[in-house]
Amino acid sequence: MRNSWSVIAAILLALPFAPASQDQALAQSGASSSKQDNASAEQQGFLIRQTVHQVLVDIVVTDKDGKPVRGLKKSDFTVKEDGKPQHLLSFDIEDSNGPGFTPPKLPPLPANTFVNLPTTPEKGPLYILLYDMVNTEQVDQMTTHKPLLDFIDSKPEGTRFAIFANTTGLHLLQGFTSDRNLLHAAILSPGPGPHLPKVFLYGENYGSGSTAAMVSIFNFIAEYVEGLPGRKNLIWLSGNFPMSLNADPTHERDMDDESVKQAFAAMARSQIAVYPVDAKGVASMARYEGMAQSGPAGSRSNESITKGGVVTLPGTMGAFLQGSEIGIFTGGRYFTGNNDLRDLMTQAVEHGEDYYTVSYRPTNDKYDGSQRHIEVKLPKKEYKLEYRQIYFALSPEAELATHKEGTPDARYVAAKTGDTLYANIEHGAPMLHDLLFRAHVGAAGEPALATADQMLLLQDEPAFFRTHRPNHPLKPLPPVKLQKYLIDYGVFDPQLKTQAARTGRPATIEFAAAAYDAEGILLNGILNDAVASAPANPDGKNQALFRVQQELNVPAGAAWIRIAVRDKLTNRTGTLEVPLPLKPEPPTVAANTGN
Repeated sequence: MRNSWSVIAAILLALPFAPASQDQALAQSGASSSKQDNASAEQQGFLIRQTVHQVLVDIVVTDKDGKPVRGLKKSDFTVKEDGKPQHLLSFDIEDSNGPGFTPPKLPPLPANTFVNLPTTPEKGPLYILLYDMVNTEQVDQMTTHKPLLDFIDSKPEGTRFAIFANTTGLHLLQGFTSDRNLLHAAILSPGPGPHLPKVFLYGENYGSGSTAAMVSIFNFIAEYVEGLPGRKNLIWLSGNFPMSLNADPTHERDMDDESVKQAFAAMARSQIAVYPVDAKGVASMARYEGMAQSGPAGSRSNESITKGGVVTLPGTMGAFLQGSEIGIFTGGRYFTGNNDLRDLMTQAVEHGEDYYTVSYRPTNDKYDGSQRHIEVKLPKKEYKLEYRQIYFALSPEAELATHKEGTPDARYVAAKTGDTLYANIEHGAPMLHDLLFRAHVGAAGEPALATADQMLLLQDEPAFFRTHRPNHPLKPLPPVKLQKYLIDYGVFDPQLKTQAARTGRPATIEFAAAAYDAEGILLNGILNDAVASAPANPDGKNQALFRVQQELNVPAGAAWIRIAVRDKLTNRTGTLEVPLPLKPEPPTVAANTGN
């Protein structure tokens, strides 16, 4: 397969850039939004509605030494909900011993030319590193920076991370990548734009100890990865975990709050397992040693927490119990009691890289928000199982109630549940290479003030959206400068020709592009279709090749252009992301793009 990728990549790179033919061109003169409401999406034929409610359960199985247990089958697992057996609909395995993806070695690319192949290998599930400086004492922040860098520099090869920082709000420092150099640079970046301060002094001003603030963060992250397949392991690096989730209903707990239920339902829907990692180290936990059962070095078992007991305790013990509870609700594990912070985070990665996923349709089909309990068993009782033990049976309407109906965010979240393209066009989403393409991005002309029609189209984008207030009719948005970019695509995929011969119709490909500012807020986007019309080779044989040019008007302040290409029939997708500003072009290329 690696040789096949090399051949395809070589063909893509060898294609000369030239203006696309008239019937292939997708140039658009206005500002066109890639966010569309459900009715419009259905007309274009790419919205897939989820009509069957299923519960997904990721199960980590380890032996007595904490090593992953491999080779289990669907028939080995028994699942009950509230004591009632459930029929398993699906069964999948994520094995870290698998081959992963090793990209071919590519020659240097011309300026502003990109191929959707990573520079480093990829394998395993997605990881999200959340460094919560708001809930970490300043003294602990000063000792956390170096081990955090050490962890990134030594993380297992191929693991894909996105890095978020909770400081003056939640900031994405680096989108998903397996490249250690990019992750290292994101931590060291001094700004401008999102960056990680060495010490954050204002935690109390930004929600330190606030459950509501963490609910907002969990909701955002869950929605951010909504639509991306598979498990996501969220490593929550913090000195405190302000969320009381005790399973004992006789004690006061945050999980009785409707917003908390919705946040955990959103994380379950997005397959997020939370791994709280204590930034304080072993000294602060020493007096609690032995109060809870220990798992493999540095981890804390959930078993003693599930039996109930007082949760809202001050200081370290409260943080310990709360961190353990979060593992119960999400299928992760709490890591503490070890001064080697890099080791704790490494253990969290290793724990979440091997798992089994089962799904079932609950026999109880009442989605009334009630708490449901999941029990998973294997014939061999010496194995340790960790999985999401509790979920809330919320209706789809209740799950989306965190956003006001009719707002762009509500429409976007609703669309993401039915169409993977929305998830993959997000800034910082993983690079996809199921469908391989090459793209050249070039600025056309100088920035110019937007027309009234262009501003009208921009007003539904998050960067420009304004809410209506009673007796205060909205005035037209003042015009902003727009820079026109031309995106020249070349798509080569042997499966497209085979697919056309099998179905009797040419392939239809979607081309999407979106511009984001440094904070990841969508500025503008566009979505177009094109039908394959493969040119002939000199030997008379046709290649499965698209040549397409697309136009995107980008408001000032843009930092990224995200590009996605998708085969509408098979849903195979390719994505990449281009940082702005672009590199200087040779005079001949710049002339072709209008400069």
